[in-house]
Amino acid sequence: MTVSKTANSRWRAFVKSGRTVVATKTFDLKRDAELWEAAQKRALDLGEFVDPRAGRQLLGTALDRWHAQREGTVASKTFNTETYTLAHMKPLRGRPLGAVRSADLETLYGVLLRTQARSTVMRFRNIVSAFFSWAVDEALIAKNPALASRVPKGTGQDTKREIWLFTLQELRKAHADMSALTSKTNADILLVLGLTGIRWGELSAIRVRDVQQLPYPAFRVSRSKPDGQPVRTTTKGGGARTVPLADEVWAIVQPLLDGRKPDEPLFASASGTNRSGRNWTRDSHYGEVSAGRRVHDLRHTAATLWLQNGVDLKTAQTWLGHSTAKLTADTYAHFMGSDADSAAVQRMNAVLAGYAGGTRDKLSTGAKR
Repeated sequence: MTVSKTANSRWRAFVKSGRTVVATKTFDLKRDAELWEAAQKRALDLGEFVDPRAGRQLLGTALDRWHAQREGTVASKTFNTETYTLAHMKPLRGRPLGAVRSADLETLYGVLLRTQARSTVMRFRNIVSAFFSWAVDEALIAKNPALASRVPKGTGQDTKREIWLFTLQELRKAHADMSALTSKTNADILLVLGLTGIRWGELSAIRVRDVQQLPYPAFRVSRSKPDGQPVRTTTKGGGARTVPLADEVWAIVQPLLDGRKPDEPLFASASGTNRSGRNWTRDSHYGEVSAGRRVHDLRHTAATLWLQNGVDLKTAQTWLGHSTAKLTADTYAHFMGSDADSAAVQRMNAVLAGYAGGTRDKLSTGAKR
């Protein structure tokens, strides 16, 4: 018999694999003991059985083990993001792994939403879910409680910084000002970033052989070198792309090719290695000429200059390495204006000019109220 009465009138269920008892649990009611025993036997038959004792391991202990195994198997940026994110699991770290429920996670989401944007909390949920999926695979728990958890509507503010563009005139002035403060190479990098739209890590990883000369000058962007990390053989967008070089950029790039080996970094540091973004920002006096703009705003500047000067949306998407044209449009459309906007502005100027000259606005004559 696999359910028996104990000395204190409770009911203990035994789960056996062959003749070996693999799990026991005590209940107040015989019916509950029988239901639990039947469920465990079914899990055994399906190969889904999890020893209840495994779930007694503290969540913090399992979390640290999972995170340690991730190092070297995921991108360093992903690993660092997980390190920061999982620090928010502190309220649950002392709880047995098997005792964590979806409601516990939802309470934690609610706390995070007081200070974090909902999109940030959604990413947190995804990382937590990845951990619990690992725990299921390790037979520490029977199911992933994060899958049933939901992030409530929140009021946390998104800390994403707004785009602040250079005009072409401001970009050239910043280049001239920087040239007076630092080396020509440092200043020229400002123009390259502001006219090609490539990311800093992509610029750092560009080699001499990544410069295409026929049928037109261009960068072949297929790698990235974030500061403090090894060169990645992929870009943030996941694929390689070709970015044409305007004459102004080609005049900077062409001299850098002379006498250089194919695998040398095109914009190498003084020691010949991949250039550091932090070092360039410091050495170039970027903060003194940028008026508070981020280096990434140079990418936004290039994209907007293209779109404002007749480059179609699909082409701009390709040059930027965006996954969809919608992403490009959503990012930059409000900087572009439309034909309707232009017509409305012209009409408004005509109206204001009419009143300023003491004449009645002809455009509004006969308008019905």
